[in-house]
Amino acid sequence: MSYMWEALVILLFGFGLMRIAGKKTVSEMNGPEIITLLSIASVIGHAVSMEGFWETAVVLCIFVGLLITIQFVSVKWQPIERLFMGNATPIIENGQLITKNLLKLRMSVDQVENRLRENGITSFADVKHATIEMNGQLGYELMNHAKPVTIGELEKLLARLHIPQPAQTPAKQPNLFDEVMYGKHEESIPEQMN
Repeated sequence: MSYMWEALVILLFGFGLMRIAGKKTVSEMNGPEIITLLSIASVIGHAVSMEGFWETAVVLCIFVGLLITIQFVSVKWQPIERLFMGNATPIIENGQLITKNLLKLRMSVDQVENRLRENGITSFADVKHATIEMNGQLGYELMNHAKPVTIGELEKLLARLHIPQPAQTPAKQPNLFDEVMYGKHEESIPEQMN
């Protein structure tokens, strides 16, 4: 019966350490974070199979402590960041694929096309620069002809053309960040959803 309590405590301890390690999805993690996550999972698995409660807690603390140390040192010194986290790798420049970098990444043209489509980009010619970031995500900058027009740019254009802008006061829209920032919703939420 005590093993059940120890397993529960180790799992809760692991959850707590993962909260300390940081909020990231697996797709946003870099190498050291993934290795730490897998190590924690493995150690928790051994602990749950009844192999030393206190030893497991100490090992988990060491893993998370090392991860946090690597993260802090990486913020201070760029060479350490490059060593542990890596660099973004350019894959498109001025609409042209950089095939030597694709080969380094072991990435096919079809995989690049897939990532571009996921971001609503339909042509290599629309991309000024694209990189595969340290966490594996696609970063990109569009060519001027492919960038969406912003409200600010539209207002400047209308002002240059001397077209009067309608004076309207937009209705206040609920902001999705209000709950996070202020701890409450602007609009009432149905009781069963709260």
